[in-house]
Amino acid sequence: MTIDTPSEATALSRTAPSRTAAWLPWVVVAALTATVVLTFVLTDNSATVVEPPYPSDHLDNPYAPWFFAYVQPMIWFGLLIVIIVRTARRGTFSMPAILFLAGTTMFWIEWPADWGSYLVYNRDFLQFSGWTSTWYQTYWKPVGVIFGYGVFFGIEALILLKVVPKITAALQRLLPKAPPTALLIASCMALFYTIDILGERLMTAAGWYSYVDAVGPIWESSRGTISFVWPAIPFLLFAVVISLCLREDDKGCYPNERFFRVNTLEPGWTREFARLAVWIATMNVALFVAQPLALCVGRVLFFHDSVYVP
Repeated sequence: MTIDTPSEATALSRTAPSRTAAWLPWVVVAALTATVVLTFVLTDNSATVVEPPYPSDHLDNPYAPWFFAYVQPMIWFGLLIVIIVRTARRGTFSMPAILFLAGTTMFWIEWPADWGSYLVYNRDFLQFSGWTSTWYQTYWKPVGVIFGYGVFFGIEALILLKVVPKITAALQRLLPKAPPTALLIASCMALFYTIDILGERLMTAAGWYSYVDAVGPIWESSRGTISFVWPAIPFLLFAVVISLCLREDDKGCYPNERFFRVNTLEPGWTREFARLAVWIATMNVALFVAQPLALCVGRVLFFHDSVYVP
């Protein structure tokens, strides 16, 4: 008879399959979904009785509305088909696929984030029918935002996965004594901020939406306005959190997956879908804190009211 030493017993306990890893992430996702529906969909307030004024001087006659309404959903469905085919063949989700799918689920965060940053979407786009609650939300809610989130965060996934580590490695060679985590944070913030500002400039200049009461330094066009600081600066917190979560350990595991002990599950679809749930929860919570929570609290405490975003 052999007796495991304390270190061996500890190692065995660490690799023991978790009894909760397969279902607990989905319980968290379900709880978050119920909270969102009850809070942001089924709520009502006096602001929904009358449609708020619309900034026609900004948003009438947008450029290329067909791209937002038709091309963007086509790109999204095309990516989804590729993901389904490749995932079925490999039996695992790639990280770009997970971030694309999880990013799509975050679309609901747009409306309260818009309230905190005074954003109004073009009302000519197809809107969610009946979802007119303005309880800390913008009034006009285009359906196309669902697909926009998947496409945007799909692109960001490739940047955070492929480009940021290379920039960090280059900085590490130039600054060998600098902490690697600090370099990772600096590189992801700089790149994420640049892409966010340029992307929003393109969409506001097209008249797809506008920050109608923009805070701080602004970049104006005839069809829309963007702020250089609000919501762009709080948004960086999301980029930092996700970049830190994307750091693999020597076994190829990510920290948020280890937190739910998904890494202890046997390879297979149960494990893969548990991973997907973990990233859905991680990204939704991270973006909620970095955007609507920070922006709504900031607006209430420090900024002004708006007739366009009541």
